[in-house]
Amino acid sequence: MLLHSVFLIIFTLLVAGCVATKSTQELVKNNYIKGTITSISKVNGGYVYTITSTDTSNGKLSSAQGFSTKPCNVGDLVYARLNGAKFDYFAILIQGYESIKEPAIIKSYHRSKKNLTADKIPVAESIEF
Repeated sequence: MLLHSVFLIIFTLLVAGCVATKSTQELVKNNYIKGTITSISKVNGGYVYTITSTDTSNGKLSSAQGFSTKPCNVGDLVYARLNGAKFDYFAILIQGYESIKEPAIIKSYHRSKKNLTADKIPVAESIEF
């Protein structure tokens, strides 16, 4: 009887411990980021990227800096998973997403009355077949 009650106590503590560790893992912030690359620095064997987020929904990071071996350019839209100081998953969604845009050329048309002609309206017209 005593052995049975000790076994039940140990079992309940194990179950409670598993539930407690599971809930703390769910509270950890998401390490994903979707954003544009703002700066790149080349290091041995890869690149160090600084990413500024364009989408912070679902607990995504607002900015991140990490290492990846995948080459890309400043202004590319990427989706990445940060694990420590390294990007485990790194995908380029749109190349040149945030490129330097030239200002739009706005054409203005000025109408003037100096080229207008005074056409006379016909008084009578005849159509023959």
